[in-house]
Amino acid sequence: MRYLPIPLLFFLFTCHSYAPWKSEWKQINGSEVFFAAVSAKASPQAIESGSLAMRRTTCVNATNLLSTSPKLTSILLENESVELSESEIKDLGRLIASHKIKPKQDSCQSEEGGFILSSPAWENCQCVYLIEYPGGRSQFRQDITQVK
Repeated sequence: MRYLPIPLLFFLFTCHSYAPWKSEWKQINGSEVFFAAVSAKASPQAIESGSLAMRRTTCVNATNLLSTSPKLTSILLENESVELSESEIKDLGRLIASHKIKPKQDSCQSEEGGFILSSPAWENCQCVYLIEYPGGRSQFRQDITQVK
C-alpha cells in the first residue's frame, strides 16, 4: 500500500481537466475590466509536426490575432446579449477601435486533457485577455446606444 501515491501523483501530473473560461466583466482595483475568453486552433503544420511547443505557440498566437477587433467587438456584444445590424456592428467596431484598446493576455490553457505521450494537447486552446474599456461596462453600453 505504500506505493499507492506514486500512480496517483503520475495521474495528477499527466492529466489535465479542462474547464472553459467565460467572458465577463470583473472589478479590479475599483475599475471594471472585461475578461475576454478567446479560443483558437494550432496551425496545421504544428499539429502535423507533433511538436507540443509548436502547437502551443501557434495556438496562443492565433488567440492573439482573434483578441483584436472585430472579434473583440463580437465578444463584448455577446456578453451583453445585444443584437445589432451589420452596419451598427461596423460602427461600434470603429468606435471601439478609436479607444485604442490593447488587450492584455492574462493566461492560456489547452482545451484537451490526456497523457503526456501522444497527447493532442494545445491543438485547441483558450486564452483570457484583460480589456480595460475606457469608462468600463457603463461606457460600453453607452457606446452601443450611440450606434443604434
